[in-house]
Amino acid sequence: MSLDLAVAQFDGEGTAVQRYAAAKDRSPADAAWAQEVGFVEHHHGGRLLLRGTFAGHYLDVDESDHLSEKGTGEGALAGGLIGVLLGPPGIAVGLVAGGVIGAEAGAPTETETEPHELADQLRAAVPRSSSAIVLIGPAADVDEMIAALGDGAASVTRRTLTEDETTALEASLSGAPPASPGP
Repeated sequence: MSLDLAVAQFDGEGTAVQRYAAAKDRSPADAAWAQEVGFVEHHHGGRLLLRGTFAGHYLDVDESDHLSEKGTGEGALAGGLIGVLLGPPGIAVGLVAGGVIGAEAGAPTETETEPHELADQLRAAVPRSSSAIVLIGPAADVDEMIAALGDGAASVTRRTLTEDETTALEASLSGAPPASPGP
């Protein structure tokens, strides 16, 4: 079975979820597309939030919470050592400032499985400070979603995935749990 990929992009980070709710209300209660979508928020700072169903897998990835535990420790230690020069208040300030800087600057300690290939493609497709509804599924379900959304999206990108793209997508999502079939 071939899969279609549709990305309905909206201006504003939370707009996609609002537009999804309105489109779902206008659709039949048993509309398959409504159970197959994922949401993307591309924040102003470049980090992504991926939540929902992507090709049959459930994702809940927030890159904003990807901090470096090792970097936090190293930064706090370095800040504390520098703060020794300023006495006890300098040590306290150095520990806190160094920990915060180290957490952000260090390599992130993964807190959840992130499909990096999919995330990179969505980062390129969804501009900063915007959001999107993503559906990877049968062509008929994509047709229903696009019809339900109407003309409200800033842009809609749609294409059929090749076998190689489908295989790569499945490999990227292999660490994510299967999505619930819905109510």
